[in-house]
Amino acid sequence: MLPPLAETERAFLLALDAAGVPFIVVGMGAAVLQGATAVTQDIDLWFADLTDRRIADAARSVGGIYVSASFGMMPPTLGGALGDRFDVVTHAHGLGAFQDELAHTHALDVQGVTLRVLDLTRILASKQAARRPKDLAQIPVLEAAIAVRDDVGRPH
Repeated sequence: MLPPLAETERAFLLALDAAGVPFIVVGMGAAVLQGATAVTQDIDLWFADLTDRRIADAARSVGGIYVSASFGMMPPTLGGALGDRFDVVTHAHGLGAFQDELAHTHALDVQGVTLRVLDLTRILASKQAARRPKDLAQIPVLEAAIAVRDDVGRPH
Protein backbone atom coordinates (compact mmCIF):
# COMPACT_ATOMS: atom_id res chain seq x y z
CA MET A 1 0.00 0.00 0.00
CA LEU A 2 1.15 3.48 -0.84
CA PRO A 3 -0.41 6.19 1.35
CA PRO A 4 -2.25 8.91 -0.60
CA LEU A 5 -0.30 11.92 -1.76
CA ALA A 6 -0.36 14.94 0.51
CA GLU A 7 -1.57 18.08 -1.27
CA THR A 8 1.97 19.54 -1.27
CA GLU A 9 3.35 16.33 -2.84
CA ARG A 10 0.60 16.34 -5.44
CA ALA A 11 1.21 20.01 -6.25
CA PHE A 12 4.95 19.34 -6.62
CA LEU A 13 4.35 16.50 -9.09
CA LEU A 14 1.92 18.68 -11.04
CA ALA A 15 4.52 21.48 -11.11
CA LEU A 16 7.16 19.08 -12.45
CA ASP A 17 4.75 17.96 -15.17
CA ALA A 18 3.74 21.52 -16.05
CA ALA A 19 7.41 22.49 -16.36
CA GLY A 20 8.11 19.51 -18.61
CA VAL A 21 10.64 17.89 -16.26
CA PRO A 22 11.23 14.29 -17.39
CA PHE A 23 11.06 11.84 -14.48
CA ILE A 24 10.03 8.26 -13.77
CA VAL A 25 8.54 6.81 -10.59
CA VAL A 26 10.63 3.72 -9.82
CA GLY A 27 11.11 1.24 -6.97
CA MET A 28 8.45 -0.32 -4.80
CA GLY A 29 6.26 2.78 -4.92
CA ALA A 30 5.95 2.23 -8.67
CA ALA A 31 5.33 -1.48 -8.09
CA VAL A 32 2.53 -0.78 -5.60
CA LEU A 33 0.89 1.59 -8.06
CA GLN A 34 0.80 -1.35 -10.50
CA GLY A 35 -0.79 -3.76 -8.05
CA ALA A 36 2.10 -5.30 -6.13
CA THR A 37 1.02 -6.21 -2.62
CA ALA A 38 3.69 -4.45 -0.61
CA VAL A 39 3.90 -1.60 1.84
CA THR A 40 6.14 1.37 1.19
CA GLN A 41 6.18 4.93 2.45
CA ASP A 42 8.55 6.55 -0.02
CA ILE A 43 8.29 7.51 -3.66
CA ASP A 44 11.47 7.12 -5.68
CA LEU A 45 11.86 9.69 -8.45
CA TRP A 46 14.40 9.18 -11.24
CA PHE A 47 15.06 12.42 -13.11
CA ALA A 48 16.58 12.62 -16.59
CA ASP A 49 18.91 15.38 -15.38
CA LEU A 50 19.60 15.92 -11.68
CA THR A 51 20.89 19.43 -12.38
CA ASP A 52 17.68 20.55 -14.13
CA ARG A 53 16.84 23.87 -12.43
CA ARG A 54 13.13 23.23 -13.02
CA ILE A 55 13.21 20.58 -10.26
CA ALA A 56 14.20 23.24 -7.72
CA ASP A 57 11.66 25.67 -9.22
CA ALA A 58 8.87 23.09 -8.81
CA ALA A 59 9.94 22.37 -5.22
CA ARG A 60 10.04 26.10 -4.36
CA SER A 61 6.60 26.61 -5.88
CA VAL A 62 5.14 24.49 -3.06
CA GLY A 63 7.44 25.68 -0.27
CA GLY A 64 9.90 22.83 -0.70
CA ILE A 65 13.60 22.69 -1.44
CA TYR A 66 15.81 20.72 -3.80
CA VAL A 67 19.51 20.33 -3.17
CA SER A 68 21.07 18.94 -6.33
CA ALA A 69 23.98 16.54 -6.62
CA SER A 70 26.32 19.42 -7.34
CA PHE A 71 26.91 20.11 -3.64
CA GLY A 72 29.83 17.87 -2.61
CA MET A 73 29.23 14.32 -1.49
CA MET A 74 25.63 14.78 -0.38
CA PRO A 75 23.08 13.00 -2.60
CA PRO A 76 20.30 15.07 -4.20
CA THR A 77 17.55 15.75 -1.69
CA LEU A 78 14.00 17.06 -1.70
CA GLY A 79 12.65 18.49 1.53
CA GLY A 80 11.19 21.48 3.29
CA ALA A 81 7.42 21.56 2.90
CA LEU A 82 7.72 18.40 0.77
CA GLY A 83 8.80 16.41 3.80
CA ASP A 84 10.97 13.34 3.33
CA ARG A 85 8.73 11.04 1.30
CA PHE A 86 10.40 11.64 -2.07
CA ASP A 87 13.75 9.95 -2.65
CA VAL A 88 15.84 11.07 -5.60
CA VAL A 89 17.33 8.13 -7.48
CA THR A 90 20.90 8.66 -8.64
CA HIS A 91 21.50 5.19 -10.06
CA ALA A 92 19.16 2.38 -11.08
CA HIS A 93 20.98 -0.94 -10.71
CA GLY A 94 20.64 -3.32 -13.65
CA LEU A 95 18.83 -0.82 -15.86
CA GLY A 96 19.80 1.17 -18.92
CA ALA A 97 20.05 4.91 -19.25
CA PHE A 98 17.04 7.04 -18.31
CA GLN A 99 16.02 7.58 -21.96
CA ASP A 100 16.18 3.83 -22.65
CA GLU A 101 14.06 2.98 -19.62
CA LEU A 102 11.47 5.62 -20.47
CA ALA A 103 10.26 3.20 -23.15
CA HIS A 104 9.48 0.72 -20.33
CA THR A 105 7.06 2.97 -18.46
CA HIS A 106 3.30 3.28 -18.21
CA ALA A 107 1.29 6.46 -17.71
CA LEU A 108 -0.83 6.13 -14.57
CA ASP A 109 -3.25 8.61 -13.05
CA VAL A 110 -2.55 9.07 -9.35
CA GLN A 111 -4.96 11.48 -7.69
CA GLY A 112 -5.27 13.50 -10.87
CA VAL A 113 -1.53 13.51 -11.62
CA THR A 114 -0.28 11.59 -14.64
CA LEU A 115 2.92 9.78 -13.66
CA ARG A 116 5.36 7.76 -15.78
CA VAL A 117 5.83 4.55 -13.77
CA LEU A 118 8.54 1.98 -14.49
CA ASP A 119 7.18 -1.41 -15.59
CA LEU A 120 7.16 -4.22 -13.03
CA THR A 121 9.59 -6.33 -15.08
CA ARG A 122 12.16 -3.51 -15.02
CA ILE A 123 11.67 -2.98 -11.28
CA LEU A 124 12.28 -6.70 -10.80
CA ALA A 125 15.45 -6.53 -12.93
CA SER A 126 16.72 -3.64 -10.82
CA LYS A 127 16.03 -5.43 -7.53
CA GLN A 128 17.77 -8.57 -8.81
CA ALA A 129 20.82 -6.55 -9.87
CA ALA A 130 21.04 -4.53 -6.63
CA ARG A 131 21.19 -7.73 -4.53
CA ARG A 132 20.71 -5.90 -1.24
CA PRO A 133 18.77 -7.94 1.34
CA LYS A 134 15.84 -5.50 1.25
CA ASP A 135 15.71 -5.74 -2.55
CA LEU A 136 15.96 -9.55 -2.58
CA ALA A 137 13.04 -9.70 -0.13
CA GLN A 138 10.84 -7.89 -2.68
CA ILE A 139 11.53 -10.30 -5.56
CA PRO A 140 8.70 -12.78 -4.72
CA VAL A 141 6.24 -9.88 -4.39
CA LEU A 142 7.26 -8.52 -7.79
CA GLU A 143 7.15 -11.93 -9.45
CA ALA A 144 3.65 -12.52 -8.07
CA ALA A 145 2.44 -9.12 -9.30
CA ILE A 146 3.83 -9.81 -12.77
CA ALA A 147 2.17 -13.25 -12.84
CA VAL A 148 -1.20 -11.77 -11.86
CA ARG A 149 -0.90 -8.98 -14.41
CA ASP A 150 0.08 -11.39 -17.19
CA ASP A 151 -2.65 -13.87 -16.25
CA VAL A 152 -5.37 -11.20 -16.47
CA GLY A 153 -4.70 -10.80 -20.21
CA ARG A 154 -4.86 -14.53 -21.00
CA PRO A 155 -8.08 -16.22 -22.12
CA HIS A 156 -9.30 -18.82 -19.64
